[in-house]
Amino acid sequence: MNVRTAIAAAGLIAALAAPASLPAAPADPPAAADNPLAPPPRIVAVEIEGARRTRRETVLLLARVREGDPWREGLAEEARQELANAGIFYDVTVTPEPAGGGVKLRIAFREKWTLIPIPLVTVKDNETTWGATVVESNLFGTASLLIATLAVRDGEPGGRLLYIDPHLRGSLFQLFGALTYIDERREVWDADEETGSYRQKTAGGTVAVGYRFARRTSASVGVRLADFSFSEPREGVVPPEDAGERALVLMLRHEGTDFDEERRRGLSGELRLEFGIEALGDEVGRAAADATARWAHTFATGHTLELAGYGLWTDTVDYEESARTPTSFLRGYDADRFRPDRLLGGTVEYQLPVARFREATFSVVPFADAALLRDANHAFAADDAQVDAGLALAAYVRRVALPVLQIYGAYGFSTGETLFGFALGAGF
Repeated sequence: MNVRTAIAAAGLIAALAAPASLPAAPADPPAAADNPLAPPPRIVAVEIEGARRTRRETVLLLARVREGDPWREGLAEEARQELANAGIFYDVTVTPEPAGGGVKLRIAFREKWTLIPIPLVTVKDNETTWGATVVESNLFGTASLLIATLAVRDGEPGGRLLYIDPHLRGSLFQLFGALTYIDERREVWDADEETGSYRQKTAGGTVAVGYRFARRTSASVGVRLADFSFSEPREGVVPPEDAGERALVLMLRHEGTDFDEERRRGLSGELRLEFGIEALGDEVGRAAADATARWAHTFATGHTLELAGYGLWTDTVDYEESARTPTSFLRGYDADRFRPDRLLGGTVEYQLPVARFREATFSVVPFADAALLRDANHAFAADDAQVDAGLALAAYVRRVALPVLQIYGAYGFSTGETLFGFALGAGF
């Protein structure tokens, strides 16, 4: 699984290299040509060039080939694409060569520097977040992902640690782990005086095990634990009692997007279901479902069209567990206007590259965002739809999915206001 899906909230990461055309593979060695009933030729050897930090077993797992596998036409290109999608190699080539009655694969690449510190600054709707993210996408040469994020949002600190092992002990199983800490002020009725508010501290984590049952599709099951504590009431407000929650989390993920050095194409998405299995204090058990899908296509001109859709359903009006709450996709979204428990939305971006560098592409990005939310009165209404369109300047780093730099202006059709934003280290 690659870097981009992980944070959300942390919301961050993945992308890569395109090769020259490959020589034709010896799909029909003499034995197979003379006898159509003969078994297909086998991969008798795999040679790897350029792996200094990445383990040989990791390369084979990423390419999804190994000695003894049957050979077929097109396998070399599939292996090359899988290695490119991993986001940790440059200039990937996979060359088949005759070897007796079988095939030898020669895999060559250059390793990327995978430990990446990213400063994090966002200014949006008078809300400022700053901090830093550190990403290691090839931990100990195993293609495991480790993301650590520290952020301060309007003076409220928080942090997140995410770990993903895509090939647990060399198998089709995957391991996911996350730790989260957030300290924030809630129920602010007056932004200047902060009357009627209290502080909420949230600490918890998720651990899950997944299984890749198809080439690009996996399912996982896990448990999320969260504890909530409250303090510093203002103006005599009584905060809730300390509470906790335990939930079962099910996820289905499809990673169908292919990445090459200047191109992205394909569809990726995920569906997450969450069920409360234990609640403490004044918390109640809840059910929730959220889904995201993203499709991208890069044209021969180098321009990229990207479509995203997302949805949220819960049985509580205050659902903020996920760091990648779907409302974060809306550039002009007013966080104080809605606490949605129902949401349908989508975005359209057209990325026009104007300058290219070794690791980044600078683009002009016209965009449109729209969402229909159910508000705090539990009602859907056309007047509550959030619709924005505007223009952004963005720098996309090749090994991350979101822009590392974005400056935008958006006109909100639902509000009649022009909104401006800036982000360093992530996109909105």
